Amino acid sequence: MTIYTCFTDQADEFHINDTHWQVTSLTKLQDIERVALCDEQDLLVYVCTEIIDVDLQLLLRIMKFAPIPVIVNAKYWQKQDLTRILECGRVTFVPGEFESGRLDQIIELARLRFSLANEQRQKLVQLESSLEAQKLLAKVKSRLQQNGLSESQAHKLLQKQAMDSGISVEQLVHQLPVS
Repeated sequence: MTIYTCFTDQADEFHINDTHWQVTSLTKLQDIERVALCDEQDLLVYVCTEIIDVDLQLLLRIMKFAPIPVIVNAKYWQKQDLTRILECGRVTFVPGEFESGRLDQIIELARLRFSLANEQRQKLVQLESSLEAQKLLAKVKSRLQQNGLSESQAHKLLQKQAMDSGISVEQLVHQLPVS
């Protein structure tokens, strides 16, 4: 695992002296965006005195384009900024002074939160997909009902066509034109 550290507005006083991690210090905010981050192996420790708009925007971009577990440490923050960072569930916030002696526990917590947040996102995507499929199925049935079939007959017809084609009803309705 690689731990990337970034200190935005203070001297690099935080040292990780552990041999089971590869530690890479990033000196500029732009350096974070130049690194090919891997969610299975990488973690970012982001330390700043105060979370300002630049920090907020960078962290939101990381979560959108290369989500990895992130530990954010700040002494000062605005509630609305912290809420935006935390709402994805993949960021672990450590307020006040960062105690490097607790780093193992904080990293374990960050990786767990990240994993759970990813599972929740996958479930959400599946639920949204299922809902869209149900809406599409309802539209197709409605169109068939306008041609004189009952809801039950429309459903049986779609099931038969799907079975004859060797695909699911969901796959079938995605292939049909909806106009």
